[in-house]
This record gives sequence, structure tokens and C-alpha cells, in this order.
Amino acid sequence: MTQLGLNGAMQALDVPRTLCAAGAISALAGELAALGVRRPMLVTDKGVLAAGLVAQIIDAYGDAGSMAVFDGVTENPVFSDVDNGTALYARQACDGVVALGGGSVIDTAKFIALLAANPGAIADYAGKPGVAHGASAPLIVIPTTAGTGSEVSHSAAIHPDATTPGLGMSSRHLIPTLAILDPVMTAGLPARLTAATGIDALSHCIEGYLSNKDQPLGKAIALDGIARVASALRLAVSEPQNLEARTQMMLAAFAGGVSIGMGLGPAHAVALACSDQGFHHGVLSGIGLVATLDATARHVPERCAAIAQALGVAPAASLAQEIANLMQALDLPATLGDLGYATDNVQNLADAAQRSHFNLFAPFRPTAGEYASMLAASLSGARTCATH
Repeated sequence: MTQLGLNGAMQALDVPRTLCAAGAISALAGELAALGVRRPMLVTDKGVLAAGLVAQIIDAYGDAGSMAVFDGVTENPVFSDVDNGTALYARQACDGVVALGGGSVIDTAKFIALLAANPGAIADYAGKPGVAHGASAPLIVIPTTAGTGSEVSHSAAIHPDATTPGLGMSSRHLIPTLAILDPVMTAGLPARLTAATGIDALSHCIEGYLSNKDQPLGKAIALDGIARVASALRLAVSEPQNLEARTQMMLAAFAGGVSIGMGLGPAHAVALACSDQGFHHGVLSGIGLVATLDATARHVPERCAAIAQALGVAPAASLAQEIANLMQALDLPATLGDLGYATDNVQNLADAAQRSHFNLFAPFRPTAGEYASMLAASLSGARTCATH
């Protein structure tokens, strides 16, 4: 679908066909048949396999003998995960991909689907903007978390190896063909991961809404996602079998995936700069919000007032403090100091954040000095970490 954007330019808002309901995985066989997929490959990881979710998907498909399973996705996926999965896809003569897992699994499956229909290896595409490529093989995604938004986004990330920073790729051909949002698939997620992934979804919605990209429909979706997090995240954490709360969080994560397409901002620049010590990305993104939102609010007070309304707080409330309060209520650290992040060179972190592509569409683009001030405050444990 398209819409008029800034100065009348046409901007695309592309989303996959989406099914959302408890028990939605029961539609898998029919959806694959409609796509002409007869020999799907299920991409997942060993944790999802051990949780019994793979067996549920195979049961839903109804033909175990014609579904290949690749469970070799690692926690921080690497090139070899993609290439191994692509090789299995070819050996098994598969004709479509089903992803079952969180963001790492879905991103890996996106690259496998791409390579299934395009020549070369993952090294030929990841981190190489503008490389020529065509449509991917059919890709159905079934998230087991509610946070990354990869089930709807046009991007994916992968590490060359276990010690090298990740590389990304953005393309309309990475948008999945179908997203099946079944809250039953997330009901076994531990409380801390439910909280962290929920904050991840919130960070996408907030920064997407704040983006300078003019996408009215996308902005409405972002605000809707913020409101869903405000109403459902605490319940999803405290009542893990509450499928209504889980459904609302899956829709919020979906909204976050749409929001990513509008561009993110300083909170994600902070999260990326501080991603070198193995802490959860969702927690780092929330910490980035606490560190940067009040400074951003001084530049776009009207947008921040709309976010406050979606959160259900006073228009003039400190969004940074509200996010900190929410994270504290969820037993998550709200600052780098609380997290236990350690560095002996704040300026290097600040320089990395200032160089981040996440600043491109942000309404407030901190200087390296401003980033250093915000990072230093967060490292000291200050809950509201804005510059003046």
C-alpha cells in the first residue's frame, strides 16, 4: 500500500499478510498450499526445539515427512548459520521457508529465503547496500517473542562470525510473505524476556513515531503500538498465560516492526554503541530511551505529548522518567550503571553513537559531546539522563 509523504512524494508502507489469534498456527498448511509451497523448510533454534514448539508446528502442518527442519540458528547468528541452512534447503529440494523463533531466527530465515532464490552466499549481501538481488523464496514467520518486529520489517542483521559486529541488509524482498501471530507460541517465554522484548517493541514504536519521516499511517500504527504496550506489558509479565495480553504485545511488536521502517533514533544509537558486552538489546534500547528522551522532547514537544497520551500519562510528563518507572516495575535496569555496563572510555562510546545511522531521521541528533554527557549520566545510575 502507498501513501502521500513529505512534499507529496509517494512512500510505501509494505506489510506481510498477517494472521493474529490464539491457535492461528492451525492455518499454516492452508497458507503454504495457497503459496504453492509443497516442501517447506522450518528454520528455528535448539531452544525453541527443546520447548516443544517445533513439534506443534509440524503437527499443525500435518505432514512431517515433507517438512525439513534446520535448528542450527545460534543465539547471535553468524554467516555460517545462513550458509548451512541454505545448503540444507537445496539438498532437501525445499520451495519455501517457515521461521519459528525470535529475531535471530527470523533474520536468519530471511537471509536463507533470499539465498534460496538468488545466487551467491550471505557474504555477498549482508553489509553491502545496493547489491543487486531479486525476490526471495516464500517466507512465513511465526514469532515466539513479542519485541523485535522482524516479522514485518524490511531489514535483517547477521554477524560474520562470533567475534565480529553484525552487518545489516534492508530490502523490500526481506519483508516476509506471511506473519502468523499466535500468542500461544509466546506463552512459555520467561518473565524477564517478556519484559525485555516488550521494551524493545516500545522503543521501536516511540522512535519510529518521533522520526522525521512523514508517514501518517505509520505514525498512527506507532502510537497504537505504544498504547498496547502501556495496557498489556505488565500483565503479560505477571500473568504469562494471559493470552489476551500476549496478543496485545504481539500486535505492539508488529507495530514496532512497521515503525522501524520510518527510522529510529538516539536511543538505538546508544543501544548499538553499548552492544559489545552481551546485554539484551531490548534492555539496552530502553536504557537508551531513558538517556535521551527528555533531550529529544525539547526539540519536538508536540510529538512527545502525543506519546505521553498514548502511554496514558500527563502531556508534560518526563517520558524518560516514565520509561524508567516502567522498567523498574518490570525488574529491569533503567540505566547503564544499574545494568552493570562498564567502560573506561565514555568518549569512544559517544563517538560511536554519534556516527550511528540511527541518527539519520531523528528530530534530535546529539553531538558527540551531548552523547558523552548522556552516557556518563546513565553510567552513574542517573534515572533521567538528558542534557541541557
